[in-house]
Amino acid sequence: MAVEKKDVSLFRSVRPGLSAAEEGRLRDSFKQIESQQVTLDVEEIRVEGRAATVRLSRKDSLVVGGRRQTQTSRQVLRLEKTGADWIISEFR
Repeated sequence: MAVEKKDVSLFRSVRPGLSAAEEGRLRDSFKQIESQQVTLDVEEIRVEGRAATVRLSRKDSLVVGGRRQTQTSRQVLRLEKTGADWIISEFR
């Protein structure tokens, strides 16, 4: 959601070690993206007590400089149960 909303502070919440140079490149890339559509497909959910691992496939369709670009990737989320909620503790 951080990329889709072009929100650097939200991006930092899932990637806290962002350097000043990386933040600058991120801000520059946000300016170049005219539109973005993201499709997430859950491939696997594994719950182990109060922890869970979620494997996702992701497809990003971007319009940059009037040209459509498509990228696919796989991501892994690690979640922890806190009370009635699940929070993301790791994002790879």
